[in-house]
Amino acid sequence: MFLAGIALVSDAAAQISGIPIRNAGVTGGFGLAADFGLGSVKSPGDNDKSRALGVTGALGFGPLGLSAGVIRTTIDPAMGPNVSQTSLAAAAQFAVFGGPLVPLKVTWQAGLIQPFDAPEGASKPWRGHLGVGAALAIPAVAVSIRPWVAPRVDLIRVDGTQIKGAVSGGVDFGLLSGLGFRLAYDSRLGWAGEDRSASGFSVGVGYHFR
Repeated sequence: MFLAGIALVSDAAAQISGIPIRNAGVTGGFGLAADFGLGSVKSPGDNDKSRALGVTGALGFGPLGLSAGVIRTTIDPAMGPNVSQTSLAAAAQFAVFGGPLVPLKVTWQAGLIQPFDAPEGASKPWRGHLGVGAALAIPAVAVSIRPWVAPRVDLIRVDGTQIKGAVSGGVDFGLLSGLGFRLAYDSRLGWAGEDRSASGFSVGVGYHFR
């Protein structure tokens, strides 16, 4: 799982993320993954673009899963220079339904993202989320297919706390060797104000050590 989002130096682009928040269930063992995301930041009169690269490590034991990652995001505004920032993301998942012989898995998730290179003297914004995800394991010859969908509530703290609803979803493909590929979409990669929101998708590759 990869939980993704990032806060930018500019107030105008605050909390626009570059990678969808993942909630595809808890998988036992340890995994590493890298994701590349593209997003569109829409507001009246502007249509900025975002791109991001994230690296995530995930650990699962029993019904509990933990993940942490680093994200580098760049906003390409319609006007002005690009703005980049690096953030740390962490999340915890807890499986509430499903097992080894049950293809449908339901998972609660909570996560937090915060930049660690905000300007000196500036307060560091953060973005948190709480939601539930449903993933369906579809076995196939030599590959597993796992579509998933995850509605959630996002919280953002910049000059006050705001709350928004969002949904992400995607599909994961896993080979018997442990190598995997994944696609994801997020309806709200982040936002900055009532009239500014972002959405986008990501592609990723990972390896799972069982």
